[in-house]
Amino acid sequence: MEKTEVVTDQKQEIVIDQKEIITSDQAVIVEETGSVDEAEARIIEKKLVRKIDLRIIPWISLLYLLLSLDRNNIGNARLSTLEADLGMVGNQYNTALTIFFAGYVIFHLPGSLLVKIMQPYRLISCAVILWGISSICQSATHTAAQLTACRFLLGAFEAGAGPSIPLFLSFWYRREELATRVAIYIASSTVAGSFAGAIAYGVLGNLSGAHGLAGWRWLFIIEAAPTIAFGILSFFVLPSMPNNAGRWLTEKEREIAIQRTKEGGNTDTKTFDKKQFLAALTDYKIWLSVTVYSGMNVALASFSVFIPTIIRDLGFSSLNAQLLSITPYAVATCSVFLISWNSDRTLQRGYHITLSCCIAIVGYIFLLASDIVGLRYTGAILIACGVYPIIPLTLTWVANNQLGHTKRAMGVGMTNMIAQCFSMVGTQVYKTQDAPRYIRGNVTCVVFLGISAMAALLLRFLLNRENKRRDREYGTPESSDMSKYDIQDVYDNHPQFRYAL
Repeated sequence: MEKTEVVTDQKQEIVIDQKEIITSDQAVIVEETGSVDEAEARIIEKKLVRKIDLRIIPWISLLYLLLSLDRNNIGNARLSTLEADLGMVGNQYNTALTIFFAGYVIFHLPGSLLVKIMQPYRLISCAVILWGISSICQSATHTAAQLTACRFLLGAFEAGAGPSIPLFLSFWYRREELATRVAIYIASSTVAGSFAGAIAYGVLGNLSGAHGLAGWRWLFIIEAAPTIAFGILSFFVLPSMPNNAGRWLTEKEREIAIQRTKEGGNTDTKTFDKKQFLAALTDYKIWLSVTVYSGMNVALASFSVFIPTIIRDLGFSSLNAQLLSITPYAVATCSVFLISWNSDRTLQRGYHITLSCCIAIVGYIFLLASDIVGLRYTGAILIACGVYPIIPLTLTWVANNQLGHTKRAMGVGMTNMIAQCFSMVGTQVYKTQDAPRYIRGNVTCVVFLGISAMAALLLRFLLNRENKRRDREYGTPESSDMSKYDIQDVYDNHPQFRYAL
């Protein structure tokens, strides 16, 4: 029989069951049974989180970067001969942008509910492959109708990939860890914005007419081909849920991963729960989150596809506008990281969303109030810095405050799906005849961002009031661990649950 060992010296190594070697700064007692004590569990959990970070976050960030390139490169293609080659007139370009969100809205909720049924890695991988195929097909279009059809399919397949990722991450991370991770992959879309300008500058400047193809056709081909390849590889790289994790986790790591999932309230075993479905439809928290996200999406949808045009209309050439579109996205990447990191550190979402809205509003005021090119370009940078952090903050806030697989999936799904209806507004408010000031579009974005800020403050106020009521009536909970409570039929209304603010 192995005897019990007691280690008190710092940085000492001890052997557990002759297999596990750990290092501890504190005294660790290893029982004869080989059970994992609290100190060892903390060490294993840190190692587990590092493994999850290295296995999941870089890959989904890469996938989202590719998706963002494919989604928004139509804005860069427009500065080439896209409209002339396809015979697009009037607002047909805007229609092609809008139809993307129609596909996204129609297939969004089914995509979110399929996450647990299909397993996340299968759903995401299939969606990315089909997305890439739809994107590369844009290079073969010859009419506005064909391009519009491809854009509809892009929206439909993104509904199976993009919105599923925050839900997928919520099964692997604690709620105080989630915003930073969501921010990392969302920030990849801002990195994509920087790459998009540089890639478009190179492709449109050097490949226009190569092998008889217009530069914009090469742009779609070059940016979509890697999407298909990495979608195929995702079947082998992305893991399943913690309870089905493969050999990349040890048995103890898998046990802790499952426990972490349960502590976050993921204790139900049903693939679909009708009661949770109906509870989500009547939850005021979800509807206020929808309001926050809807206002942001008006600004995001217009900014991401019109920013090259807006910069060109400041007086720059089409190619130089591609390069100048890099800076707003590069600065926004830093903004997303910093704001989301501080939000995780303080577990405060509402204030950070409000701050982000105000930053973006100031940017739009710069665009509206001046003809000075430098000031208006600064406004474009501020818009990116304000709009993009709202994405991870809102999606994380929804995931944090919903217990139960179906209710959480519904919460994230409803927030995304309904908000994307307002993205259609964003694609229609920047009319060609409004150039170069685009007063109608800028004012519309200011109004909707103001609504987002007010909704975020109202939601925070209501959640804080509810937390204080539960503290008065049931006492302050000792921890946020919900694994020992039965949440069936009550979900986040459980008296021991406290909302993230």
